[in-house]
Amino acid sequence: MAVGLLAVKLTVTPLLMALVTYVNRRFGSFAGGVAAGLPLTSGPISIYLAAEQGLCFAGEAAHGSLVGVGAVLASYLTYLQASRHCSVPLSCLAGLSGFILWAFAAGRIGAETVLVLLDLVLTGLMLVLTRDAPAGTRAARLPPWDLPARIAVSTGLVVLVTLGAPLLGPAVSGLLAPVPVIAWPLIVFVHAQNGRPEAVATIRGTVSGAVGLCAFNLAVIRLAPTTGMAVTYTVALSTSLAVSLVLVGLIARRKT
Repeated sequence: MAVGLLAVKLTVTPLLMALVTYVNRRFGSFAGGVAAGLPLTSGPISIYLAAEQGLCFAGEAAHGSLVGVGAVLASYLTYLQASRHCSVPLSCLAGLSGFILWAFAAGRIGAETVLVLLDLVLTGLMLVLTRDAPAGTRAARLPPWDLPARIAVSTGLVVLVTLGAPLLGPAVSGLLAPVPVIAWPLIVFVHAQNGRPEAVATIRGTVSGAVGLCAFNLAVIRLAPTTGMAVTYTVALSTSLAVSLVLVGLIARRKT
């Protein structure tokens, strides 16, 4: 079974990375950001954790993922503000600092309700700050090595977190699951090649998926201890996708 799961990890993750690249090239920055904001790494990681470590472990890890969602949003916020006056590398450093500081502070919060409320506040703040972003129709001209690099990094993260879960524990495993190995490089490339406005559009699209991520993790937390794996993740993934699509539709309609 372990060999079979490893083969799945090495197959599914590259396919998801290729999908995000196609969406960005075909439909532009905002759509690429939306695709990158879906639980394309955190969802599979949670499923692998449930299969390898048990549903109770996955439920506890989902709590850590709620902390991780806020940390990711904090990284976007600090990147967004730093990019007004700083270069792309310095903006990246600011974004990383925001992630670490939020993860350290919010990691002490035990109530899922409080974490979700904080995540929603950050999501709302980011949507307000990016309300003047362009439609994001220009696709980034990604270099030839971009897709192989993102495939390697994202697949490495999935394998590292799932294989290291017994040592990392559920809290750290969950915290690492939402790390946007898809979105961060995409934002940086868009920023460097197409300018800050297009990067803001990408961030806005990615942030749109945060509510769906919260819904996914809440579903896993509530269902994993008492429900089977198939039901838990069918409900979690369906809820996440539905919530994300509704929010993206509202954002697009308001922009229009």
